[in-house]
Amino acid sequence: MRIVASAGGAVALALAVVPMTPVQAASLNPDHENNRIACNAGALTDAISDANGKGGGTIELARDCRYLLGAIDNNSGPSGGPNGVPVITTPITLHGGKGTSIERSSTPGTPEFRIFEVAAPAGFLTLDDLTVRNGHADGDGADGDGGAVFVNEGRTLLLRSVTLTHNVADRHGGAVNNDRGRVIVRSSKVDRNVAGRDGGGIDNDEGVLTIDSSTVDRNTAGEDGGGIVLSDDAYLTLTKSSVDRNAAVGNAGGIQSAGHLFLRSSHVDRNTAGEEGGGMVTNGTAVIDSGSVVGNTAGTDGGGIRNSSVLTIGHSSVNANSAQRGGGIHNTNKVWIGRSVLKDNLAATQGGGLWNDDEATAESTDITGNRTSGPGSQGGGVFNNSGNTVLTDTTVARNEAVMEGGGVFEVPGSEVTLVRTRVKDNEPDNCRPAGAVSGCVG
Repeated sequence: MRIVASAGGAVALALAVVPMTPVQAASLNPDHENNRIACNAGALTDAISDANGKGGGTIELARDCRYLLGAIDNNSGPSGGPNGVPVITTPITLHGGKGTSIERSSTPGTPEFRIFEVAAPAGFLTLDDLTVRNGHADGDGADGDGGAVFVNEGRTLLLRSVTLTHNVADRHGGAVNNDRGRVIVRSSKVDRNVAGRDGGGIDNDEGVLTIDSSTVDRNTAGEDGGGIVLSDDAYLTLTKSSVDRNAAVGNAGGIQSAGHLFLRSSHVDRNTAGEEGGGMVTNGTAVIDSGSVVGNTAGTDGGGIRNSSVLTIGHSSVNANSAQRGGGIHNTNKVWIGRSVLKDNLAATQGGGLWNDDEATAESTDITGNRTSGPGSQGGGVFNNSGNTVLTDTTVARNEAVMEGGGVFEVPGSEVTLVRTRVKDNEPDNCRPAGAVSGCVG
């Protein structure tokens, strides 16, 4: 994999990765309704070339129109891959309307190409109120990245009320590959895209990605990150959005992050990973605030979240996830959970709610209704494999294990500390080994 684990980093650095001042493009068509271009591929490519030549502009697309692209326009972008329209090198807005789409033709014999590439010296592409469909980035290098859009270093893509769907990348970023640029997604959908390797929906490689009031759903990755992938030093802020029902053959059905992840009032639900992290794999700093990680499935560890760096969860729910170990959360580094709920998660062997191998802290949190299901399984609520788990003002109740440690199981040599915490009504017992967890009875 290209992803390298990273811990630390200041949030403020996100603003310094690429220039954040938007460029205002002069409109080529100030009278929107009377200046919409004709509904054909030639008119679209001519308008983009004209706008590039004039230093940018707004192109009004025809309503109820499918701009069908049947041929490669160029291979001149830095990616080296074929593009369906001229490379965007100036600030250009494509404004659609009801029923407007830009598509690679599905006619047999149509060559494979992505739709857009955004490049120097001043590429800033805004897509507004339209659908981009059926792009195919073909290749084993950068030419195989970004099925719909490839964003080069220092360049920007802004999506407003846009749907990116049924695009394919042979390598990374089924819909979008962001190569050290900036991508802003507002009130949009990134769904049903496919990456041969990583990032079924979006691959964010050392860039800044902002997703607001949008969905990244039903995408698929042949390796990791069914919905979204963040490389080392990349940033993602996800606000009032969903990453749902994505799938990865390898790790991270929903989000694979080795960068800096900020999830606010969003949900990562019903994703599937063949290996680790059904909902999320966090190898970098991650903050989940007022979010949900619900109904995800992993083939091995971390049905909801597989954490190996620094994870903070507040006012959130990690519910009804499943895995072999750590149905809710599988932690091998540092996790803090506050005023949250770990409920109804399932592990086949160890740690229905939480499996800890380093430092785990839960404060004012409910760990309830979790269970293990396999023969000899332990730690329905919490399984502390090594390191320390500290539970403060927390309830561990109504969890179940097949063999022992219905509430908490502490591996000898590790330590679980209860501070004003109730462990009760777990089956077949509350804590095991007997007497190992101070303050736990039964």
